Amino acid sequence: MGFELTRREMIAGLAAATILGTSGCASLSGHTVQSCNAGSALAREADHLLAMLPEVATYNGTDASLDGGPLARRLNDYSPAGERALRDGTVASRARIASLDCTANSREALHARVSDAVLANAERSTSIPYGHINPFSYVNHLPYLVSQISGPHIDSQAIMTTQQSLRTPGAIDAWLEKLESFETAFAGIVEKIRSDEAAGCQPPQALLAKTLPVLDAFLEGPANAHPLIDALRTRMADAVIDQSMRDTAIRRAVAALETRARPAYARLREQIADMLPRGQEMSGVWAQPDGEELYAANVRALGDTEQSPDEIHDIGLDEVRRITADMERLLAAQGETGGSVGERMLRLASDERFLFADSDAGREELLDYVRRTVRTAEVHYGDMLPADIIPQQQLVVRRVPVATQDGAPGGYYDAPSLDGTRPGTYWINLRDMRAVPRFRLPTLSYHEGVPGHHTQTAIASGLGEAPLIIRIASFNAYQEGWALYSERIAAELGYYDDDPFGDLGRLQDELFRAVRLVVDTGLHHKRWTRERAIAFMQEATGIAESRVTAEIERYMAWPGQALGYKLGQLRLIELREQMRSVQRAGFDVRNFNALVLNQGAMPLGLVDERVAAASG
Repeated sequence: MGFELTRREMIAGLAAATILGTSGCASLSGHTVQSCNAGSALAREADHLLAMLPEVATYNGTDASLDGGPLARRLNDYSPAGERALRDGTVASRARIASLDCTANSREALHARVSDAVLANAERSTSIPYGHINPFSYVNHLPYLVSQISGPHIDSQAIMTTQQSLRTPGAIDAWLEKLESFETAFAGIVEKIRSDEAAGCQPPQALLAKTLPVLDAFLEGPANAHPLIDALRTRMADAVIDQSMRDTAIRRAVAALETRARPAYARLREQIADMLPRGQEMSGVWAQPDGEELYAANVRALGDTEQSPDEIHDIGLDEVRRITADMERLLAAQGETGGSVGERMLRLASDERFLFADSDAGREELLDYVRRTVRTAEVHYGDMLPADIIPQQQLVVRRVPVATQDGAPGGYYDAPSLDGTRPGTYWINLRDMRAVPRFRLPTLSYHEGVPGHHTQTAIASGLGEAPLIIRIASFNAYQEGWALYSERIAAELGYYDDDPFGDLGRLQDELFRAVRLVVDTGLHHKRWTRERAIAFMQEATGIAESRVTAEIERYMAWPGQALGYKLGQLRLIELREQMRSVQRAGFDVRNFNALVLNQGAMPLGLVDERVAAASG
């Protein structure tokens, strides 16, 4: 489905001897040959960067964010001064990493190269003052700090409700202190939005309008039943504290919500409402100051390619034609004729055979079906991977919270915490039950869960230690490319042999990713309108209008992110076929899959080097 996001990966398990030889480095002084201590140097850089990004640390469960640690007690500083400090700090960290003089082909050299790539992506557009750049983000340079799909008003609440530790009295106190800090932190957010507008950035009016209901959801309802309070109440259950402490924590949280957090959200809402009449009519980032430069930086970082937007657009059109032809043949074989492929898929999506009831019971039935699909895929791990790297990490399936479902994507993945106390989570959006027909659910589950995002993350998590800056790295085309490639694996293993409609769902989702190449470049490079992009995507795919609209608005808010899926998948397939052509009868796809996964997230160029080395 449309939003298969893994936000933290680990690196370990060194497999290509020609790339990872004996560790050793020239000293920084150049006088002697000794270890360059890249591990220690990269650890210092992680500490330096995470001090400016405490919520990244908290999301990942780093040591300084556990048990009431200092990074669990505050939000990121999104103010103009905080943004400048983060950008300057990223540049400085990269310069220090560049000064490491590690022996070529060593473990430390590889870690240094991957770390440099993390920061290089974030450095590409630092001259553009508006928006937010996060080196550990899957969206690189956000042009609009606050939108209907992301930003501190969504992300901070999500971290506190589902990720931040509440297992000890210290952790509970840190959570409460963070909630009490919303007033100050959100003042910085409003200041940044005003600064961005002064720099000429006017978010699209359509996105501003969709942001208001998200803020309203935070402000509505009784405080004692607010999602934040419910999360605190539920997740304190595992803490070893008495009832009196629980009651005190709830009272303190309700007071902070009413006197600090909700007033902060109300002021942010006032700011967004004030900007609405001035919102940009154009949909693409090209309409913003230096927007073409920002998009070029995101294409390079998130698509992991040097191809031009025009070339990517044409690749998308070619893939749309190829996949549409495959779907045409399969539809005809099932007796589904009359109308375009998109029209026929829309009819199937409305067919009662494939729909779950639009009720609490129907939603629970759907979740049970998805959980069984994941468990079945786990049983067949041996067909995909060598036995020694089959992961054991737990995966849970949950519904996207109702409070944020209207602006959220169709599905996404949250990685487990570094300390292992929080499992990987596959989220599915059930706002519109007609947007999630049964025939689309298997491929979504393979993408988000097994053998997709969860498998990749769990393998990396279980293969040993690596510098923190690498374990929380994000490489969009690698991660999303692997997840889309995983859908192909499921088909190649015969999962759809007795499920032609499920195979149609797979092809429809692959078509969806191909269409993304067209509409993302259409919006941000060819200057398409929002309405043109929606019409193209719905006509081509036959996906429900509610989902298509949310997807197009997501691409408007996150320029370039949607390119990583298809570009990454195509690159992995190309590398696999190169390895197959060299090894021929000795080729085993399980070994290729292991080669891609057992080193963690990295630029695809490094994957290419590893495949070439292993192919001889």
